[in-house]
Amino acid sequence: MKRLTYLLLSCATLATATSCSKDEATPTGPTEYQVEYRISSPSAPVSDYISYDNESGGTTTLNNVPLPATYRFKRTMKRGDHLSLLASLDGGTAASEITAAILLDGREVKKETGRGTDAQAVPVYVIGQ
Repeated sequence: MKRLTYLLLSCATLATATSCSKDEATPTGPTEYQVEYRISSPSAPVSDYISYDNESGGTTTLNNVPLPATYRFKRTMKRGDHLSLLASLDGGTAASEITAAILLDGREVKKETGRGTDAQAVPVYVIGQ
């Protein structure tokens, strides 16, 4: 249920960010980007669940992933397209922590850290944000 809540919040954030975007330096036409996702945790050796937007714009879902983990691919996107990543820990402690970052062309554009027994990090980035 927590994952559904976070995904719905991510979609709401995405809709708001897309409508508010004013960065004129970002190309509006399709541009190829080197996308990189990084997931790490100082308190857990494994993430129970990772889900991310992949190179085709679809979703890749993985379970029981050893950490740290990195995923890289090229994807052509335009202003308003988005990238999202969800990484979680299950059954941790209050001190559990997981961090997820989105990089475009080697530059970190979004990073989030989740803490607690069911820690989740859910960064979302909209091109032109």
